[in-house]
Amino acid sequence: MEWLPPERYAAELEAETARFAAAALAQPDDRTVPTCPEWTFRDLVTHVGTGHRYAKLIIDTDQMQPYTLIPAPITRADWPSWLTSGARDLIRTVHHRGFHQQVWTFQPKHLIAGFWLRRMVHDLIIHRFDATPDGHPHGDLALDLAADGISDLLGTFEMFDRLAGTGETLQFTAPDAARTWRVTRTETGLTWHDTEAQPGAPTPPDASIEAPARKLLLILNRRLPPPTAQGNQQVWTSWYENSRF
Repeated sequence: MEWLPPERYAAELEAETARFAAAALAQPDDRTVPTCPEWTFRDLVTHVGTGHRYAKLIIDTDQMQPYTLIPAPITRADWPSWLTSGARDLIRTVHHRGFHQQVWTFQPKHLIAGFWLRRMVHDLIIHRFDATPDGHPHGDLALDLAADGISDLLGTFEMFDRLAGTGETLQFTAPDAARTWRVTRTETGLTWHDTEAQPGAPTPPDASIEAPARKLLLILNRRLPPPTAQGNQQVWTSWYENSRF
């Protein structure tokens, strides 16, 4: 699956930031986030706002930087403007640097400034779910963006040594987005590719999960309970247990 256009990521980051800010502001800042019980809602806002500023710093300096939390404003009413400011600064930085211009990232396959814009969009989408107390199903999330989020997540998982294996294969299918992701756990990590969803694979995977794109995105991000896999349940369970950030 090809990446979405640069301007789409910019628009989505700003829109998702506004949605996240509104959701977070509706919660007591000291309340525990149900899907991230180690965080309060103030911690969640701090994490999101820090992420945007950290990505901007990396692009500005073109090198890895120590990750240091930048606390959310003490006054809750200032949260939306603080979050929006960080998002807009990142968007401007990517635009000025050039979406496809080389910068340092943790993913050697995508050493471009746009990597950080895409990564922050998808990180924010998941945290908007965290900030929504009724478990909002993200019905307003476009299918192509949900599918792009799955690809972005698998690209991040490539950097997880603990997802190495001995050739086990998993297949994730989103029929509504007409996409299938095929993953192989190798001795050095994982490899994957995505294609248009097609009935029947030449070689059946060891385990497969099928769900609508939005739901599949949340399952793979561990925001929904793991479903029962088709095929070898142990292969899926091992994947799920080792795919925690």
